Amino acid sequence: MTTANLHPVLTPAAQIQLNLLAPEPLQPQALALGGGDAVAWQIGFDHARHGLPLPSSHLHEGSPLFNGWQTALTRMRQRHRDPAPGVRRWLALRLQAWQEGAPFEEQLLTAHYLRQLDVSHCPVTRAELHDEVGHIAQRSFASLRPELGYAAGYVAVLSRLAAQALKGRSLSAMKERALAAARLGDSIDGLHAADWERLAGLVAAVTPGSDTGVQRLLPPNRLHLANPSQALQAWVTRQLAHSGWSQRLLALHDALPGVPARQAASSLSAALAPHALQLPAGCMAQRWALEDLWRDERVQRRWQTLVALLSPLTIERLLRQLPPPQGWAVENHHASFSSAALARAA
Repeated sequence: MTTANLHPVLTPAAQIQLNLLAPEPLQPQALALGGGDAVAWQIGFDHARHGLPLPSSHLHEGSPLFNGWQTALTRMRQRHRDPAPGVRRWLALRLQAWQEGAPFEEQLLTAHYLRQLDVSHCPVTRAELHDEVGHIAQRSFASLRPELGYAAGYVAVLSRLAAQALKGRSLSAMKERALAAARLGDSIDGLHAADWERLAGLVAAVTPGSDTGVQRLLPPNRLHLANPSQALQAWVTRQLAHSGWSQRLLALHDALPGVPARQAASSLSAALAPHALQLPAGCMAQRWALEDLWRDERVQRRWQTLVALLSPLTIERLLRQLPPPQGWAVENHHASFSSAALARAA
């Protein structure tokens, strides 16, 4: 099967300078250290290469980061300019992965790539994010598939509260907490029922073979969706944000195989119309309204009727064939399981 990655296309005015920063090849000194120390040595080396200090906890000779940092300082012949945007977070995430003993995909998780993941609000709690260390709304990178480590397509920016709730919990445990919080009518570990639902949906989106029920959130940028039906739901949701959405949903109708599927698509469009006509202005308010419209039981029933008539391969074909939402482009990838992602190319 193939995988599809759907990401936004920048207009000329919105383009940013590409800065595809990646670690330099490991230096001989780092290779001599071997194992995880070699990785830490290189992280320290790259801190100095970009003119950035090490965290205070590593400013001692027993730290392999300090050894790499010192080595780089002795080689520098000129002052460094301010580091490019995203470099601080790129280095911080590499250090975070090393401290957790998790793999880090160095060739793809560049500073430029990580900048594309940035969001103003946590997709789980919807709290505005900032960089105050230790705050529950601190901007944090999280791996949605811990067994894969930090890999492109499986990293999202969350609040510190949501990232902590994610750690060490299975998808089934998150769903159970969502149900428990709903029964209690209160939060559990700081997250309310809707928050746990969104967190579980985020993990389910990148987990092959997970329950492909109705998603309660729009996938963050560059996320690889493991279930084609969720990718198609994201495609439909994105269409509603722009005028002319009914004509584009008609294109979906016309591309579907068979009368039953086309009838189901027409019924879904009719259920979505009242929500699409009442979308609020404003980026985040509109995004949350697009997510919340899928709580409508009528919309859910009609969506489930449609996807029950479509095979995963049919949905993948549709995602490659249909025009993407305005300002977005589709990437297709070969993989051993079906995957599609809606993501911004910022």
